[in-house]
Amino acid sequence: MNVAGPRALVPLIGCLLLVGLGGDGGGVGLVTGSATNRQVSADLARTPPMGWNSWNALGGNVRDSDIRAAADALVRSGMRAAGYRYVIVDDGWMAPTRGGDGRLVADPERFPAGIAALAAYVHARGLQFGLYASPGRTTCQGLPGSFGHETTDAATFAAWGVDYLKYDACGYPDLRPAGTDARRWLIAGFARMRAALDATGRPVVFSINPSSDGDPAAGRAWTWAPRVAHLWRVTNDHAPCWATTEPMDGYPGVCTTDNLDAARAWEPDGGPGRWNDLDMLAIGLTPATANPVVRQLAGLATGTPAASLDDTEARAEMSIWSMLASPLLAGNDLTRMTATTAAILTNPAVLAIDQDPLGAAPIPVPRGDGLLLWTRPLADGDTAVLAVNRGDSPHAATLTGAELALPATAAAGGYRATDLWTGTITTSADGALPLTLAPHAAALLRLTPAGLTPAGRDVRRVPQAQD
Repeated sequence: MNVAGPRALVPLIGCLLLVGLGGDGGGVGLVTGSATNRQVSADLARTPPMGWNSWNALGGNVRDSDIRAAADALVRSGMRAAGYRYVIVDDGWMAPTRGGDGRLVADPERFPAGIAALAAYVHARGLQFGLYASPGRTTCQGLPGSFGHETTDAATFAAWGVDYLKYDACGYPDLRPAGTDARRWLIAGFARMRAALDATGRPVVFSINPSSDGDPAAGRAWTWAPRVAHLWRVTNDHAPCWATTEPMDGYPGVCTTDNLDAARAWEPDGGPGRWNDLDMLAIGLTPATANPVVRQLAGLATGTPAASLDDTEARAEMSIWSMLASPLLAGNDLTRMTATTAAILTNPAVLAIDQDPLGAAPIPVPRGDGLLLWTRPLADGDTAVLAVNRGDSPHAATLTGAELALPATAAAGGYRATDLWTGTITTSADGALPLTLAPHAAALLRLTPAGLTPAGRDVRRVPQAQD
């Protein structure tokens, strides 16, 4: 992507997503290069996809052995059992040039067995396989893009056994012919690959990463995106830090809390089969395990060369991603994951909020005290509540039943509030919930109407099936 940012950032991060709230296609037809077969992918991603992506830990130096080790670690750690099913190879897997037949080929040194063999290894472990590509002539790492090769590349991906494609706009907006509508051009670039994937007959989850550079008139959420993709990025590239404190030459913030206000514009557009993507999780990334690009990005944002999330911030990030029903794609080095990180990533009660089959949009609740607050109705009649203290001091507050807009059954008979991190249960008859949050902490609660609480109810449930 073409990023307007500080000169120092351009060689470092090259293609970070500069988010603008894109507008609707306005009736613009989806320009495609092949026949569509949308029923092939229509039932995918009914809950937000969960898995692991190679970029945050490995960057462009990813190797076949790294992916195999990550797949094994997903199984060994219990993450597969918790719902993490996709193993996604990000940018860096390709050879510098296409093969003699015009097809993409894997880098022969780093992927000597080829992508089909790697996908088979992942599938043999009960997991699903994802890959990265770009609608431009080159990817963010300068490797071959799919522009003009969409049909061939889609057929190649299908033959290899790809289940998930991350399609990143790097360089594509720059290809727009003079006089061509920017939004039409942006939509068409993603729609061509969507159509080509469906034409293969293979179900493939389609994850897109548009760029505001391709839509200079951006003013609100990309409401065209659900017609093309199963999920779409709504934030800048995410780094392992809590809040951006340095000016970064005017470049937007990249830490956990920086995009929360902007993300609210997108919340109504998510739901089963169509999800707002807050980017890969930074939980478990350390200065020793993050790839240099991600590590330096966090350093530029915070002025700290060894930036990372502490355990409190990690739980808050997991709470935010789950409450906003974002895909959950871990990005840490799974082979060096601590027990605490594994416990945060696999908390079944928290995952149940992210994976709730209703897929309802979170509802922001305005407050004047600086506390960030959302509610969200759940499929079984419960209500999820998220409160975030992004400040540097402890924050005490009392949430009221009125502001939480609880269902009438709860308002009449009270409810039980379960803290999904501690398991603590609080019973409230009048809707009042006192909270005290440490700096950078979040409270994620599940509110159950008192009259609807079966004796053995398990609020920790989480779907085990993933598309």
